[in-house]
Amino acid sequence: MDLHFLSELTETPGPYATVYLDASHDSESADRELELRWAGHRTELAAQGADEPTLAALDRAVADADPAVGRAGRALVAADGRVLLDRILAEPPARPSATWGPAPDVLPLLLDVPEPTTAVVVRVDKSGGEILLAGEDGAGAQQVDEIRGDRYPLHKTRGGGWKHLKMQHTVENTWRANVAALAERVDTEVRRTGARLLVLAGDGQSRTLLRGALAERSASIAVDVEHSGGRSGADDDALAGAVEAAARNVVDAERQAVLDRLDQALGRPDGLAVGGLEPVLEALRAQQVDTLFLDGGVDRDGELWVGEVASQVATDAERLRGLGSEPVGQVPVDVALLAAAAASGAAFEPLGGGRTGLVGKPVEDGVAALLRYPLVTHQGP
Repeated sequence: MDLHFLSELTETPGPYATVYLDASHDSESADRELELRWAGHRTELAAQGADEPTLAALDRAVADADPAVGRAGRALVAADGRVLLDRILAEPPARPSATWGPAPDVLPLLLDVPEPTTAVVVRVDKSGGEILLAGEDGAGAQQVDEIRGDRYPLHKTRGGGWKHLKMQHTVENTWRANVAALAERVDTEVRRTGARLLVLAGDGQSRTLLRGALAERSASIAVDVEHSGGRSGADDDALAGAVEAAARNVVDAERQAVLDRLDQALGRPDGLAVGGLEPVLEALRAQQVDTLFLDGGVDRDGELWVGEVASQVATDAERLRGLGSEPVGQVPVDVALLAAAAASGAAFEPLGGGRTGLVGKPVEDGVAALLRYPLVTHQGP
């Protein structure tokens, strides 16, 4: 999971208000209940020292949002009078909360929200096709291009003889030309968006032709879905559901592969993985973490000291000073770990907890990391 959004989030100086709000709208009194829930969180934030401009920005975000449909949640982060992050949660948060601190608390969000997956979707037929770009959750695709052949005919004729045979060859050539033009445009869109998934829908024979005409990168991320290619009503809903399911499969497969890598690396002596809080902190300070793993089901009590650079983090202030970094404050363990990972360009994967689905093997302190290269431990004389 890419933590780049967290780096962008922390470009605004803190402190930050982080709110996990039950935004359900499933009763006649839902509006009033939401007002009361937010009022309670607002009071908590004010008691922790949140400034009025930041609270006012959150007021507007909560009041101006369209009502949810049924049970839902919101994750909001605000600082310096602005809302920096506002995400809809498919379910109310397991632990509604409101915190004010030097770094945003995003672990509950990472554990509950599916990883965003850019998907290019193609509905193809003999005349060409339509290219769509799916939303972060794989649904709500929007058209970005449409390719239609300008040569006819497109349907084979019945009958025999040389004339009919020539007509059939013309149809085949036109069909292939249309699909080739579509494939070229699909390849461009895949490159432009950095898509991790290409969904091929529509006529089966046309899908086969399209797959054969795609560039290697596009073909490697392509999956077929059984869909008629229709463009309205229930047919659109069916395609949206198929794309969403395909996106989940991609994320699950990638996550399982990373969990398997961690399990294998922890069992080898080459030093490309570490487990436990202190070894992971050492790797973060050295900016050698490729992927940080946290188990959301493990309580990591206490706080860590952080320096002026987020990757400089330790269990005590003197350790930071010994490394030449002046401590600037203390933050909860999980908050500090994620901030340090984001600051060094590391990725993140949950080991368990929340609604992420897959669960990795237990590790010491519920913390582990895959490394970019082995740590060098300095020995004393």
